[in-house]
Amino acid sequence: MGADEITRAEAPKSHFMALDGLRGVAAFAVLALHLPPLDRLVPHAYLAVDLFFIMSGFVVAHAYERRLLDGWSVGAFIRTRIVRLWPLYLLGTAIGAAVFASVATGLDGFAALAVLIAAAVLMIPLPLGADVQIFNLNRPAWSLFFEMVANILYAIFARRLSDRILTMLVALGAIAVATTFLSADSGSLGHHGASMAGGAARILFAFPLGVLLHRMWAAGRLTLRWPAAVAFGLFVAVMLLPDVAGWNGLIDAAAVLLVLPLVTVAAITARLSPRASRAAAVLALMSYPLYILHGPIVMGFGQMLGERPLASGLGGTVSLVAAFVAARWFDGPARRLLARVLTQRQAATTTA
Repeated sequence: MGADEITRAEAPKSHFMALDGLRGVAAFAVLALHLPPLDRLVPHAYLAVDLFFIMSGFVVAHAYERRLLDGWSVGAFIRTRIVRLWPLYLLGTAIGAAVFASVATGLDGFAALAVLIAAAVLMIPLPLGADVQIFNLNRPAWSLFFEMVANILYAIFARRLSDRILTMLVALGAIAVATTFLSADSGSLGHHGASMAGGAARILFAFPLGVLLHRMWAAGRLTLRWPAAVAFGLFVAVMLLPDVAGWNGLIDAAAVLLVLPLVTVAAITARLSPRASRAAAVLALMSYPLYILHGPIVMGFGQMLGERPLASGLGGTVSLVAAFVAARWFDGPARRLLARVLTQRQAATTTA
């Protein structure tokens, strides 16, 4: 999921607030999807990830494309992304490791935990089986993995990515999305061993589309001027689409290829009132912490209490509190610490 707030120093704060708020709404939808019986209300909320992927392309291009084109090194770009994403990701992974350790037994169990932790720190997916989550300690991290791969490839090839090439990538991604979604009769792909190709299809379509949308916005070619309520309403409508066995693949493909790009454009160009902007800022602040921390927290309560409403209620509540606390008092200091550590290591390596 895109973790960056778009309202940064590079752009006036009046820009993109609707997009920031929409990201927060999407994170709440994903949380609801993992909280029975709320999951029945938002059966297609997994498509929020496709919105995150489009936003990621837009945000990364907005924040870094000019610098990459001016010669900024790929290594420096990757360090910047690690500083931005890893602290909360590792916090969620640590919570997941604690949940796993609470039920691990014997030497084999703890050896498996050690392997999972080592892979997670390096963000290496472990598709140990067709139905096994590729990031068992922090399951939502599957989308972060695909996002990082896209980020790194973008940084490497930024100077060669003309609008024409981006358009071709989007077209190839659209074909891949349609093929994988229809084959699986679902767009909920990428999180386990058997569906990694579907996850690759989702990022192949969405990330370059986000980069392309940023270039169009920068050139003044995004002229859609819908109220922000339309963007939010369309997105919520996608989340509420009914679960129709046999048709879900087609529904999801249509939503990802047609509706979510329109939602993104509407949110990019929409303007919010000062009051709505403040609400959007809170949603944006909560979005990444909520997304990356809720999985292991909900898993832990489910493990302790079973699949009961009490587990969902406590898991959801604790996830919201943890996201707020982490956003306010953990993420910033942890990022500054990590930035200092990576800077010192880079300086030591350069000196050596």
